[in-house]
Amino acid sequence: MSKIAFIGDRDSVWGFKAFGVAALPVADAEEARETLVAAVKTGYVIIFVTEDVYEACSEQIGEYRDLPIPTVTVLPNIRGSRGLAAAEIHQAVSAAIGADILADSEK
Repeated sequence: MSKIAFIGDRDSVWGFKAFGVAALPVADAEEARETLVAAVKTGYVIIFVTEDVYEACSEQIGEYRDLPIPTVTVLPNIRGSRGLAAAEIHQAVSAAIGADILADSEK
């Protein structure tokens, strides 16, 4: 089974342990950056991050974007979405198929 991790605030990541996902709680931006780098070095191939972690680690995540492993995906935290997760998925879908097929679904 692939190694999957979720990095974010404790309340957002804790529930994913029940699904076999490594919950890696962080308290601030610096800890988020350190945890992301450590997760990649440890061999996690799928890494979910909350929107806060995504903002704090955008430079590191950008470096991983063109690599086959790891896959880093942004998810909302338990307090709700600020739209970053949807925007990231929209961008990934558009890049993958070469067309913006989701443009009408945002209206």
